Amino acid sequence: MKAATIARYGSAGVIEVRNVPAPVPGPNEVLVRVHAATVNRTDCGELRFPALIRLLNGGWRSRRTILGMDFAGIIEAVGAAVSMFKPGDRVFGMCPSRNDGAQAEYFCMPETGPMAHMPSNLRFDQAVVCEGAFYANPAIEHFGLKPGHKILIYGASGAIGTAALQLAKYRGAEVTAVVAGRHLGLARSLGADLAVDYATDAFDQLGRHFDFVMDAVGKLGIRRWRRLLKPGGVFSTTDLGPWSQNLFFLLSSKITGSGRVVVPLAKRGTGQAFVNDLKDKIEAGRFVPVIDRRYPLAAIADAYRYVQTGEKAGVVVIDIVTEGRLAEPG
Repeated sequence: MKAATIARYGSAGVIEVRNVPAPVPGPNEVLVRVHAATVNRTDCGELRFPALIRLLNGGWRSRRTILGMDFAGIIEAVGAAVSMFKPGDRVFGMCPSRNDGAQAEYFCMPETGPMAHMPSNLRFDQAVVCEGAFYANPAIEHFGLKPGHKILIYGASGAIGTAALQLAKYRGAEVTAVVAGRHLGLARSLGADLAVDYATDAFDQLGRHFDFVMDAVGKLGIRRWRRLLKPGGVFSTTDLGPWSQNLFFLLSSKITGSGRVVVPLAKRGTGQAFVNDLKDKIEAGRFVPVIDRRYPLAAIADAYRYVQTGEKAGVVVIDIVTEGRLAEPG
């Protein structure tokens, strides 16, 4: 099979698309023939800073040679003990970080992993949207959003940000989306009550009006987010922030119990339930995929370079199976 492989960590230039043996599913695993995958910030972080990503993902696991979390594809084969899926099922989800990833024609994962049958109203290249929503959801749940709450989402145009915006609106919150000027229309189309260009005076003039502030890109400095929160408000981030400044506030919040700064993480073992819930929201029209660009597998290094610019909106898709061509194992 063809796969985007890394023999060492570094820049996008270390990625090589080559033929490698296809994996064989274990008794409790499924073999997925991948139709679409993504390149996201997590992949870029693992490529450049593997030790930190390993730590954040729960331990010093062995080095992966194939990256990629989001996937959509078809079950090719199942292990002897698998009962939840069968060959031919259309599935989507996230490849567990301890496995070789989905930037390949095939990969294996446990049947109980973060995977579900694909939404009936999406194509494969539209269904690679789980990772951003999975990282956004713990903060939205921690906030306990409800009608009347005001939340500001900084970086509301990326994979995590567009997901957070939609999940917050689903709960009835009033959402202010802070994005680059070129993404104002996107934020409004996803339901933002107010969309603000981060580079303008309008952002600095928002004032302390928010119950919650969520930094979806890890770029919001403390002086800014503290000026946005109401007394007793809560700040959440998906990153340690500029110069890792949020680490101190996170530790302080943990020690004092103030809850002012939080970095909520999903509970272990909840991935499959989350993907099934996301499927229901998509089929009901309550969650819309946001696709920026598409690249063929052969050009995946270019996709990494683009994601590293920080300019993307939503997800960057890697087409593994294209029209008129099927991946073959081996």
